[in-house]
Amino acid sequence: MRSHRSAGSSRLPSLTSRTTRRSLLGLGGVGLTLALAACGSDDADDEPTPTQEPEPTAEPTQADPTPTQEPISSPVSGYLDPTRWEGRSITVATAAAGEYLDALHEAYFDAFAEATGAKVRHTQFGRDGVDGIGSQVESGDVTWDVVLIPTENALPIAQQNALTAIDYNVVDTTDLYPELVMQHAVGQAIYATTIVYPAGSEEIPTDWAQFWDLSTFSGTRALRKSPIGTLEFALLADGVARDALYPLDTARAFAALDRIRDAVIWYEDSKQPVELVRTGQVGLAAAWSVRTALPDVASLVSIQWNGGMLSADSWAIPRGSANTDVAMSFINFATRAVPSATFSRLQPFGPVNTNAFALLRDDIVAALPNAPGNIDKQFFQNWSYWADLEDELATQFDDWVLNPISTPVIAATPAE
Repeated sequence: MRSHRSAGSSRLPSLTSRTTRRSLLGLGGVGLTLALAACGSDDADDEPTPTQEPEPTAEPTQADPTPTQEPISSPVSGYLDPTRWEGRSITVATAAAGEYLDALHEAYFDAFAEATGAKVRHTQFGRDGVDGIGSQVESGDVTWDVVLIPTENALPIAQQNALTAIDYNVVDTTDLYPELVMQHAVGQAIYATTIVYPAGSEEIPTDWAQFWDLSTFSGTRALRKSPIGTLEFALLADGVARDALYPLDTARAFAALDRIRDAVIWYEDSKQPVELVRTGQVGLAAAWSVRTALPDVASLVSIQWNGGMLSADSWAIPRGSANTDVAMSFINFATRAVPSATFSRLQPFGPVNTNAFALLRDDIVAALPNAPGNIDKQFFQNWSYWADLEDELATQFDDWVLNPISTPVIAATPAE
């Protein structure tokens, strides 16, 4: 789900590597299932084979998925004229596919078209990822009107002068989370990186300090092979308060990571940590909350929200779009309570409009990262901090992972 920030260069730098956080989250992540075909055997002779008593069937350990809430039919205030943008169209570019893309259509694209008369076309970023935004702006041939990007990419792309500033005379921020209201982007949906543990555990991890305690939960851990989030969790484990995390004390964070280095499995595939927990290969993992809702793991792993890091995806408009007026109207529509709630009804992402919770069933709300009772235990990723320092800290982090000898030595307290 890394970008570079050479603002003075004549050519827009590559932003592809920053997409590893979400990259193609919609491709292969949400609601995909495999059908298994049974193979029949050839008959060896004409005599019927005696039927054998079947082995007792084990009780399933996977609970039935939670039924989907019925569609939300409330109209969107300010979007009651179905001819408002008749004859106009916009193209929205995302990395989405499958059921995730279906949810985007139902919550935003089709709903906006019905409410305003505009045509909404969807296209995928393709192999260039978010680099395509800068390439279009640089060439002057801008074909995308709205893009859905990881929020951590918004500031680096904007610093390349590739995004249009959001017109907050059009986009109403009254009920939006202030952390997701930026000069060049507005939040679309929220997810979290949290502690994940086996469902049914007799002992439940309460915080990152316990995650760092290798005497419990099998003594093996899974962490994302990235400084983003990993350094924050290390500091929380070492006693730093959530509201005092930034700017990060990186020396202290690496020292804390040193204590569990040999017990960590480093993952890059976002599907891996919940699978490692589900199969008992690790005792605890840091994982995206949305992965725990997949049908094959939903009742087999549980979330500890305390100390989770809230992240998001955001809407933005490429600079040079010929349909900026319709695009602004679309973003305002997409961040209203009804569309935001509809997306959360279909996908396990938190709504960006605080009024959306009142439109959702209680059991759906309880599973969302920013639900009342969950959000106060967590912190928002600091977008500007990582925009400034991701490249530097990623290099340091990779060196630390690959070369233990390069890790700064923390002096022991002298004996009295």
